[in-house]
Amino acid sequence: MAKDENKEVEIGKSLHDARVAKGMSLDDVQKITKIQAHYLEAIENEEFSELPGDFYVRAFIKQYADTVGIDGMELLSEHDDSLPDTQTEEYSQKVSEDTLSKRSNRQNKEERINSFRKFIPIIGTIIIVLIVVFVIWGIVAKTNKSSDTNINNNSSVSVSGSSENVKSSNDNHNKKHSKKVTSKKDVNNTTIKKLNSTEYEVSGSKNNTIKLDASNRAWSSISTNGKSLFSGSQEAGNRKAVKLPNGTKDVSMSLGNVPSTKIFINNKLLNLDKSVPMTTVLTIKFK
Repeated sequence: MAKDENKEVEIGKSLHDARVAKGMSLDDVQKITKIQAHYLEAIENEEFSELPGDFYVRAFIKQYADTVGIDGMELLSEHDDSLPDTQTEEYSQKVSEDTLSKRSNRQNKEERINSFRKFIPIIGTIIIVLIVVFVIWGIVAKTNKSSDTNINNNSSVSVSGSSENVKSSNDNHNKKHSKKVTSKKDVNNTTIKKLNSTEYEVSGSKNNTIKLDASNRAWSSISTNGKSLFSGSQEAGNRKAVKLPNGTKDVSMSLGNVPSTKIFINNKLLNLDKSVPMTTVLTIKFK
């Protein structure tokens, strides 16, 4: 047990000494690895509980080691027994919960389909009744039309005027309805342009909103002009929407689990470059 503790201590000390030997600060390592400085400091102090979760411990240590000139894989191999396993009980529990959720959703869908099938005979009966009513209405309307041919000219003029009023009223109603439909169609003119693997340009909208959709546990932060708009972890299935202040020109986003995070800008998906690492910092410019 003492041996494992020494190994654990040696991880932080080895990384610290290698960093100092290279003349690098924690900020220098942060810029290269995209890992926040307080997480790097926690690794040097062997405070692994400060990291977002067991899954990130090995990933962060490897990136840190490779940056300061230490073979990350070799370092992890030497301290394998003293580091958290990536397949922890927490991780397994998450997978089990996701599986049960999928089964439950599938079962609910089948139940809805079966319920709908029960109503098919009733719907069929209603359709038949409506057809019969429509046929009767057509016969009555045809009979009334034949009777109207005997109405005098004055009555015809009156009926004609009434019909024109009804038509005019219908036209006005249709115009108003058309305007309402047109006004409700908010065209999304947002366009996203890729400048490089970690820099994008967004244009077409004055009011901008960024949404983060996590498919697995992930952490992220959003800031502009040195002010933090959001920083925290997300569980699988959790969504976070951040409305940007008016006039925002640049936004910096730190992502801690890129494969498990989807980014939407004004409801448009930001297609990330496949070359970006698990942890990265994005810059988004708004025109």
